[in-house]
Amino acid sequence: MPICTRRSPAPRLRPSWIISTNCSRPAPRTAAATRGCTSPRSRTDAVTRRFACIRLPLAPLFTPLFVVALAVALSVSAPVCGADDPVGAAMKLYEKRRYEQAARLLEDALARPDAERRAQAQLVLGMIYLRNADLHEALARTAATAELDYLDKLLKTRTEDRSRYARLYLAEALLARGDAAAAARHFEQVRADPGIESRYQAIASVGLGSVLWAQRDAERARGLWARAGGAAEITLARAAAQGRAQLVDAKSLQRLADDASRARELSPRTRRYLIEIYTATGAPDKALAVARAADLGMASYVERFKVLKGTPKSINLYDLALLTDLTRLYRELARRQLEQAAADARMKPSAEYYLAEVLSGLGASDEALTYVQAFLARPQTPAQYRERALARQALIAHRQGRRAEAESTWSAMAEQGSDPEVLADIVLGCADAQTQCGKVLARVGQVTEAGDGRRYQRLNFALGSYYLRKKDYARAISYMEAGRDKSNKNKIEANDPEMLAGLAEAYYRTKKFSEGLEIFFEMSKEFPVVRQIQEAMQGVYSMEQRSAGDVKIL
Repeated sequence: MPICTRRSPAPRLRPSWIISTNCSRPAPRTAAATRGCTSPRSRTDAVTRRFACIRLPLAPLFTPLFVVALAVALSVSAPVCGADDPVGAAMKLYEKRRYEQAARLLEDALARPDAERRAQAQLVLGMIYLRNADLHEALARTAATAELDYLDKLLKTRTEDRSRYARLYLAEALLARGDAAAAARHFEQVRADPGIESRYQAIASVGLGSVLWAQRDAERARGLWARAGGAAEITLARAAAQGRAQLVDAKSLQRLADDASRARELSPRTRRYLIEIYTATGAPDKALAVARAADLGMASYVERFKVLKGTPKSINLYDLALLTDLTRLYRELARRQLEQAAADARMKPSAEYYLAEVLSGLGASDEALTYVQAFLARPQTPAQYRERALARQALIAHRQGRRAEAESTWSAMAEQGSDPEVLADIVLGCADAQTQCGKVLARVGQVTEAGDGRRYQRLNFALGSYYLRKKDYARAISYMEAGRDKSNKNKIEANDPEMLAGLAEAYYRTKKFSEGLEIFFEMSKEFPVVRQIQEAMQGVYSMEQRSAGDVKIL
């Protein structure tokens, strides 16, 4: 029998099926809470309904959304023995926003055929992937702001040091952000530019085909894809586009990607195409392996050219689409893990709650609504999570075209409620839907004025996000700063990295370049993909300050 160190007894509170590592903000669960530490062979009560709250050392007060830690020292059939508990260790990393480390820990645990508490591990791993997807979505928004500006400025510089290839990356960035008409104009110019290498002209043709497909001109799209050429990178570009359009058999595309992935060296662009192909064809695990083998901070293309005066110049160009690809990848990974967790009756309610969020993010509103309704139909659902599920249901209704119904629901909920977590979800829904929500904001303003700063951190973040989308940057900064940990202002352990990304965008919009770059310098230690945002911001700053030379990262 293993020797386990017994933890102090958890406080006995009201019966619930919620457990958490953060006592101020519990999360849904279905597993029973065990007492003390038990061995693998000992029996535990599978229907115990106790609120078990374990305060983890150094756990941040402002956790992203909320923490499902039906994992930390709690299980139905497994021991809790400190370092031997991968679920508990992963939750500690999750609370510190170390998503990659947390995910690897649970992936390794689930790879073992005798993995204990498998369903719990799958649920927590699904949550980790989901929060990582949300972060990359926030990074993609911030990156679009800076990178579109930077690429546009590169095209407008004097002739002697004007970038030719910036136009291709601008076209791809515009396509990734959904501006198909603007993307088409730039793709056409790249195709007609004799100074552009032929393979990049072919890639521009593939991109233009994707624009036409988005514009429902399928015949012309297929024609461009067919004539694009047969070089390896062009073939992958075409396969990625066809995978997104669901035109080609998934197995055929996967075989193509498998063959390409065996090359000794893969360019950043090739890796991005592989991630797109594997994700689109239902092989997110392979896409994740490609992403992890890459240096996500590496430039997609380095353009070098001589100038009439001064030293030779180089410009690093990045794929904005990489961030949107990673967002979708992590959501697909989250979906897979949560669906597997939902097969366990004890995990099903929590898995349903998060599946609704994942599917909504993937654009599958009908499926998301099914899971929200299933969650709400369960008896004894804790009030806070019922309200949060109702707020999500309203957002889904808005996406389905029932805008008046959604806004009416949010307004009624805000008038009747005071829970900052619920109010934060409502405000974030308004931000996502880009609606006015006047009654909601009036009510939330009253609550935040009378509330404690730490308890209202997430609500301040939500308000900051709302005003950032409305381009009221002064208010956005004011609210996000109010929710920021002043003593650890750029540390992800103390501040939600999604909030930091939004704050950096607001700083950029108000020409406070140094403040934004400081945030990304700290974030780059954990998330190297933010380097592309750093370089774009530094590039714009250098141009506006009329600085010469290459882009330098602070």
